Order: sequence, then C-alpha cells, then structure tokens
Amino acid sequence: MFAFRLLCAVLAWLSVAACAGVTVHEVRSEYSYIRVVDSGSQRALYFIGDSDLDVVETQIDLRAPHVLQHAYAQTAMAALLYRPRAESCLLIGLGGGAMVRFLNHHFPRLRLDVVEIDPVVVRVAREYFGTTESSGTRIHVADGREFLQRGGARYDLILIDAHLHPDPRTDRSGHPLSLQGADFYRSVRERTNPGGVVMFNMLRGRDSDAYVEGIRRAFAAVDVYRPRDTGNVIAFASSGALAGESELRARAQAFDRRGGYGFSFEQLLGARERRVPAISSL
Repeated sequence: MFAFRLLCAVLAWLSVAACAGVTVHEVRSEYSYIRVVDSGSQRALYFIGDSDLDVVETQIDLRAPHVLQHAYAQTAMAALLYRPRAESCLLIGLGGGAMVRFLNHHFPRLRLDVVEIDPVVVRVAREYFGTTESSGTRIHVADGREFLQRGGARYDLILIDAHLHPDPRTDRSGHPLSLQGADFYRSVRERTNPGGVVMFNMLRGRDSDAYVEGIRRAFAAVDVYRPRDTGNVIAFASSGALAGESELRARAQAFDRRGGYGFSFEQLLGARERRVPAISSL
C-alpha cells in the first residue's frame, strides 16, 4: 500500500515487513517503540514490535490530513450512520490522530474528548501529525478504563480504538484486557447517552470471536462489520435498538449527497453482516 509492502491491515494498523520510506523520528516510551516514517506525501506512525513485523498505527496524507487513508478507519466512521446528529464523542486511543483530524474537519461542532494512555504518543501526534486540541477537542493522558469509571460527561458516540503488542496486558491479538469484560462494558453504558452508540475496533484473530460475543452479552443490539482487504472486525453496540438496513442506507445516501468525505458511506454498508440477536446479560 503506497510505498509500503503490505502484509495485512489490522485495526488502526497495517502489519508490514519493511518500510521503503525515510525515518523522520523515533522514540521509545513505556508502552511502545515509536517510529515516524515519510514516503512521499504519506506519513506513517509505526509501533515497532519484537519480531520483523512492524505495525502502522496511523497513516495520513500530509497534503490532505483530514482524509482517512485506511478502510478500517472509514468503516469506524459508520458510527455516524447510527447517530447522525451526534453532539459529543469520546475516542479511546489516539495514535497519530487521523480520526481526530477527520472529525474536526467535517464535524467542527462535535464535542470530542480523546483519551490516550501514552504521553509520548500524544506528543508525537501533535508534533508530527498536527493533531492538537481545539475549542471543541480535548486530549486526556489517561487509562481509558479509569477515565470512564471516574464518571462525568456522557457521550452520543464512544469509539474504542486501542491496541498494544500482545503481552500480559492484552489478549493474544493485542486487545487490552482492561478494555474488556462486564465491568468495563457497564462503565461504557453508563457514560453513553440514551440512543448512543459504541464502536469497538478489533483485530480479526484467535480472540476476536470471543471479544464479539462478550460485546453481544453486554449490549442489547450489536452490528458487526468486516471491511474487505483488512484484518479488522468492527462492532457497533447500543443499549437500545440500532437503526435497520433501510434507515442506515437512507442516512448513508444523505451523507454521500453532502460529499467531500473521501469515501462513500453507502459503500461501507457492504461490510455489514446480517444482524443476529445480541446475547444480552443486562
């Protein structure tokens, strides 16, 4: 993909064997070994693993940083089809800030709180990807679970887009264990406005089916998307009902008529699986 040799696309990241670009910055943090690489107008944020596979956490086009480059990130924005008049959003997991740039550009009135556990990632996102706070956007250096459990504001949308290299803090696919389980899902529900929607971005792998089933048990309604040519599974969940096919398509067509997003919202619906009843334990 672009100047990178693509092995597979995962979550907010693409696994790649090598990078043909130029390293412009690298730094180690408590959580990651971070590298920023340029290839033409493309800038990527890598999390460097212990193996020969590096992970692209964020990629932007410096000429148009508000345009989402990855199919997974575009699919994550289908959250807006479930809550098209959202006024508030919580994003857990910053990376380079591609989603922040998209939301700030296209939905400037949206109140956006971003939670990132790694202060080094926040600094790199600011200095190398232009991701900054604004009058409507606040970036918090905090653990996502603790941020939710402290209580406070409620949100129309909660987007959970966090991943680490697999270690004792994660499942085998790198999904943080702290952002899973009945207690965590309860705190998410408590911080979601009535009719609000939660997005979970996960890596398709050995633990993703169990992850999805846990979400189904915790929420009354769940839609699952599997965007093509990626290694991602994206779930949208709500404590109430979710919009059906015809309503989602009508909303997507309305977004597409407005245009300028860099992708078709209606085409995103092609990745949506047939809806099955949630296994709610509420």
